[in-house]
Amino acid sequence: MPRQFRHTYTVRYNECDCYGFLTPAAFVRYMQDIALLDAEDVRFTQSGFWIVKRSVITFHTPVPMHTELELTTFGMGFTRITGQRGYDARLVGASDGPPIISARTLWVYVDQRGRPIRMPEGTAEVWLPDGPQAIQAEPALPAFPEQPPAMSSAAVRFSDTDLMRHMNNAAYVEVLDNAAWEAYSQAEITAETATLCALSYDIEYLESALLGEQLEIQSWFDPFPQAGQEFTRLQQITRAGRVLVRTGSRWIWRPTA
Repeated sequence: MPRQFRHTYTVRYNECDCYGFLTPAAFVRYMQDIALLDAEDVRFTQSGFWIVKRSVITFHTPVPMHTELELTTFGMGFTRITGQRGYDARLVGASDGPPIISARTLWVYVDQRGRPIRMPEGTAEVWLPDGPQAIQAEPALPAFPEQPPAMSSAAVRFSDTDLMRHMNNAAYVEVLDNAAWEAYSQAEITAETATLCALSYDIEYLESALLGEQLEIQSWFDPFPQAGQEFTRLQQITRAGRVLVRTGSRWIWRPTA
């Protein structure tokens, strides 16, 4: 039976947006945290580092502030240099019910220079003791539209960086969401008139940004947000024309209370 590890999180005030719901970036931080707790629990010793290459998240319902979530993580598949990890978040006390957030992440094992290396012997067996399983393939992200995108920019701040001195994965999500809101505001969409909730987030990390670097964010919307409607948001983050991150996300404009 695959190993499962559980941890409880209480959604805090500073992890919510202005509507009082858990943000996508905050949930990415939960995913990072429980993956580390799981590795520490099995006393996984390593000379290398795990970095994320792809994360796919489905938000089945908005999660209000102070909600207690039981987050479960488990191994899904391994190759010699990659591992895929799954995540299910349920309300505490509803462990038999369907998850309210589900996700999976593809990790790559690298050395101190960031080059992929082979995982320590027996790594896969820790999480999949009954035998290896193939990694679930992800479909390619949609091609970006030909029309000009909405443009934004940002700098990598000290608070955005992690232990590898790279921009943290959750910090990228915050930059993407802030860039989208710049476009909304230019179209006179405000938090007072629109409650925009994430339905899904697919994030592909290609290269890492470093402290002080200048980033450009391009955003496309299909269709542009309208009251009561779902829409797709395609974005990429570049540095001097080089693509660092590509994303596709689905959103819905819910009635404002």
